[in-house]
Amino acid sequence: MAAVDDLKAILDYYGLGSLFDRLNKVIIDDPTLVKQPTFLLNSVRDTEIYKTRFKGNEARRAKGLPELSPADYVALEDGYRIALRANSMPKGFYDTQEDFNTFIGNDVRPDELNQRISRGYSAVMDAEPGTKAELQRLYGLGDADIAAFFIDPARFQQSDAIRKAESAKIASEARRQAGITLEAQQAEALAREGVTREAAQQRFAEIGMSQELFQTTTAEAAAGEQAIGQAEQIAGTFGTNAEARQKITERRRKRTAAFEAGGGLTTTQTGVTGLRTVGQ
Repeated sequence: MAAVDDLKAILDYYGLGSLFDRLNKVIIDDPTLVKQPTFLLNSVRDTEIYKTRFKGNEARRAKGLPELSPADYVALEDGYRIALRANSMPKGFYDTQEDFNTFIGNDVRPDELNQRISRGYSAVMDAEPGTKAELQRLYGLGDADIAAFFIDPARFQQSDAIRKAESAKIASEARRQAGITLEAQQAEALAREGVTREAAQQRFAEIGMSQELFQTTTAEAAAGEQAIGQAEQIAGTFGTNAEARQKITERRRKRTAAFEAGGGLTTTQTGVTGLRTVGQ
């Protein structure tokens, strides 16, 4: 019974529990073999279960690197887990068996992983404050999540954090240039349209300087016109909604016509804004 318990403990430790029935037959014939785990594991090296469990060795062999023993393999995995926990990495990032297989296949040491994480945290601390704040506001991402993005942006492309990062940049520019607080859905919609941070900076600056255009003059209000709301301002300026864009164009055209008819108007580098009386 003790030999059976020892065998279960060994296989559980190495993640090979499904080989219990096969190896149990071996120790029934010779219980002393349970004291020789290296021999027992070598006897199942050719099984698909073993090869899958220690898949990183296949990549190592292909690169001319020495194959690791099960004990060394598991020790490396433990080292990765320690590095991840010590740096408070979010669950699901770099902590799956496949991740560890890839690390081992690429000969990544735990201290090297720790350095990558440390650099990620440095990137977080040096990140543009507005973007970091928007990632936290829109998505509730803490420093560990943001650091993970800097460590492996390709991974985050798969888990949609690239979208979150780009959306946060856009939201940051909306706040900085026009004092607009975007919802996640609005920022993501612009990101899906391919709006870059540079484009967001320019367009939201235009919105910020055109606020007088978006409000109605006394004459326009009397004629039943309404102010152009924030959603229309964004959709029209970024060209994501033809009707909103037309509304802004029509408002600007009317103001230009009023000016040509004898009034005055305020202008900015983005065009005509508010109507003013002659002499002002």
